[in-house]
Amino acid sequence: MGITSYQKEISPGVQKTFYMVVAEAINRFSGNRIQKKRRSIPSKPKAELIYKQLWSACREHRRDNMYFTYWEALVASYREYTEGKIRSLENPLGFSPRTVKNKKSRLKHLEKWDKVHLELITAKFVSDFLDKLEIEGMSRANTNELLKEVKCIFAYGVFVGALKLNPFSGMKMRKISKKRLPALNHEEANLLLQEAMSRQHPFYYVWLLTIVLGLRRSELAGLQWIDIEFNQHLLHLRRQKIPGEGLVSRLKDWEERVVAIPDYILPVLRKMKLMAKTDFVIELDCADWNDGHQAKVLRAFCREIGIKELTRHRLRATHITLALADDVPLGIVKENVGHAQLSTTDKYFSASGIKMKGQMDRLRIQVPQDGQAVILPLKTEK
Repeated sequence: MGITSYQKEISPGVQKTFYMVVAEAINRFSGNRIQKKRRSIPSKPKAELIYKQLWSACREHRRDNMYFTYWEALVASYREYTEGKIRSLENPLGFSPRTVKNKKSRLKHLEKWDKVHLELITAKFVSDFLDKLEIEGMSRANTNELLKEVKCIFAYGVFVGALKLNPFSGMKMRKISKKRLPALNHEEANLLLQEAMSRQHPFYYVWLLTIVLGLRRSELAGLQWIDIEFNQHLLHLRRQKIPGEGLVSRLKDWEERVVAIPDYILPVLRKMKLMAKTDFVIELDCADWNDGHQAKVLRAFCREIGIKELTRHRLRATHITLALADDVPLGIVKENVGHAQLSTTDKYFSASGIKMKGQMDRLRIQVPQDGQAVILPLKTEK
């Protein structure tokens, strides 16, 4: 076993030396002895390199072809797996088409790694690469998305048994500066709804129910009249309607949710039901709503009436912020909007400054005056 040389005639009267490599090793998966052979190698240094590669392949070979040496092969298998599990009527529990599309877009930034050995893709390797992308202009939010994708790909390698462990499982997301989450205050929310109603804006009921109930766009689009219990003041979220995909029989977090309906919105819902022509609460038939591009509509309207410009999802943030400002308990708000973690809801509480308002009034410091005030009479005495 090893490297042997031999002569081969490459043209009449011309001989050239070639090398043959025979490698053998005990396979770590099957315990069997495996042999691999390669001929017609033009140089001895290359033959020595190939010998090492063949020996490693003998030891690591898997019959299910789930052994990856380079990033390119691991990514190809990962993409085949995700694209083969796109959500459909036959596979309702699969990945959403948008998720798979986003993954494909992110992976384009990592094509430079195709020929990189997986053992060389370390936490430092990834961190340095993302640092370089940020220097070139990529945002921290986007480099975090790339890091999340890397973690998913290595987790997939562990899932299929091709990797022993995920070296990135404990790697934290890159720190990002916290920004105040924009939301409307009470006066702005009231103005938005009043103006939308008076102008008979087609999105009026969308904005009203988003601010009052805090539903996601897909949840509101999938809401049907059978989901509302008027007597109990509750609605049951069971499905969502996603642009380009249609009705999906589960919510984002895979769990049905119960949402409390305030008393003052019930008359509006009853009126909407009397006018309803379909089973759905929202019957808006326009491209901006159906295609999920309603953000531009809301921004333009906010600009027109002179309040801060928001996307529709920020109306959900408005619901959360105003509910907390009106002393609705944090835990109730969390359950109502469907946050998985209480910390997610709390960040709206912290960012709004609600919990800080008036708290420092308890600090009693006597502020020195510039001078004694002089009281002058309005009329002089005679």
